[in-house]
Amino acid sequence: MSSTHREDHLAALAAGVDVLVVGGGITGAGVALDAATRGYRVGLVEQADFASGTSSRSTKLIHGGLRYLARAELRLVAEALRERGRLLRLAPHLVRPQPFVLPLYGGLARPLGVAVAPPLHRWAPAGVRAILWGYDLLARGGGLRHRRLTPAQAAACVPALRTEELREAFVLYDAAADDVRLTHAVLATARRFGAVTVNYARATGLIVEGGRVAGAEVEDRVGGRRVVVRARHVVNAAGVWAEKVAALEGTPPFRLRPSKGVHLVLRREVLGPPPVAGDAREPRPWAHSPRDGETALILPETEDGRIAFLVPWAGRVLLGTTDDPYSGPLDRPTVSSSDAAYLLRHARRYLRRVEPQDVVGAFAGLRPLVEADRDRAADLSREHAVVESPRGLVSAIGGKLTTYRQMAEDAVDRLARRDGAGPCRTRSLPLAGAEGLTRAEQVLAASPLPEQQRRHLLRSYGSASTQILALAASEPSLLRPLADDVPVLAGEVVYACRQEMAVALADVMFLRTRLSVLAEDGGRSAVDQVTALMAAELGWSPGEVRRQLERWEAEVDEQRQVLEGLR
Repeated sequence: MSSTHREDHLAALAAGVDVLVVGGGITGAGVALDAATRGYRVGLVEQADFASGTSSRSTKLIHGGLRYLARAELRLVAEALRERGRLLRLAPHLVRPQPFVLPLYGGLARPLGVAVAPPLHRWAPAGVRAILWGYDLLARGGGLRHRRLTPAQAAACVPALRTEELREAFVLYDAAADDVRLTHAVLATARRFGAVTVNYARATGLIVEGGRVAGAEVEDRVGGRRVVVRARHVVNAAGVWAEKVAALEGTPPFRLRPSKGVHLVLRREVLGPPPVAGDAREPRPWAHSPRDGETALILPETEDGRIAFLVPWAGRVLLGTTDDPYSGPLDRPTVSSSDAAYLLRHARRYLRRVEPQDVVGAFAGLRPLVEADRDRAADLSREHAVVESPRGLVSAIGGKLTTYRQMAEDAVDRLARRDGAGPCRTRSLPLAGAEGLTRAEQVLAASPLPEQQRRHLLRSYGSASTQILALAASEPSLLRPLADDVPVLAGEVVYACRQEMAVALADVMFLRTRLSVLAEDGGRSAVDQVTALMAAELGWSPGEVRRQLERWEAEVDEQRQVLEGLR
């Protein structure tokens, strides 16, 4: 799907669809896939790039939510763990088991966010053990069971872990995934079933005929035209913008309370040296290599009664997250110096050394929490809801990355009850890139790529990684890495333009390749090459090249100001 095909998709939208999905994050992608597999003609519009909002700014975890179990939200945790199991099976290239160390220290007053009275501090480890047993039980097997560690074993998993006053520790398991690549895999699967998906297409109004919502007016933000899309059903899956989309029809039947979550991207060395293959000290109850299962760390207590994570990600470590009420612009959440200081302060409680100089990137996202009668954003439930307006607009709101598929199923079930469409098919449907993994691995092994690049391609594209290899058949330079410290290949930029509708330099640098998030220099050493590749693919004029660079430069400068404020 190149930009040329984007014109075809806009034309298909103008011809009308059965289901129009507003929002191209993980929820909207899930709705499009579910509806397309039930036989609906589906169109999806996204006002910016796919996964450019909350769906690119998560902690990269597919998890049940240990903290929610500690708060006795059993239904939410059971649902999330069930979906975790499905994604491990249906997208094994993208979703992988992730071991965590959970350390417990003397004097913890709020382990896992649960307040413990001083006389009961000594019994806190027993309470945590009970929660972990419950977590395993709700997961219904699957080999992901916790076990107790000695302090020495915990330090072997995370060498930089502070062991002073470490009373007890556990290793437990969830799963990790790249949120952007997961969203693109869902979108690609939806397109295989006939869905039409267009980015930079903003719904500016809803069409109402006969007292029912019957489509939307869409602004093409690339070509500057207006497209009228008629649809039998419209699903609002706009995430944190869902209330604004619902307001296009009238008074929204729900309220959202956005919560800002900030993450810092740290150098890998903050966790200590990575494990060495064959190191008997590392507890690994399944057959994954140490590199496939680098251990993450749960920060068991924060000063505001939450937990946080340090998660190995793309050769870096992700530290997050905050959870604060937010009332600013929805498209520009920023990282403040106080946000960064909060995260670093808590990381230092558990790691021997974390300095501002270890921060190479930062980003902020917004959670679309459903408003409830609770004081703190951190206390609002992460459960989702499907709400239908009097005129028939269906809104899928709330939820979390892990439960996107169930959210989508619930939303499309609402449509199916209207017209008798068939049952959900996504519970057992592999996502794009999952089939043919063994063959793809063999093809990559025979390529000239080093192991780091081969592993990166498989984890990002699965079997579709062979398509990137094929691009290099006529242009071998496409197999060159774009930066010294990030294993992203030039061919991925071409693939993004041709197959995934990439149209903006900043999106490729921040979302598609993460070069401006992961690279020490913010991607400056790679941006000229990326720009040249995109200009050739998309036919940019010199003026358009300047405009694209200016937009990217503005976003890089914003991140650089955050980092300079730390130092």
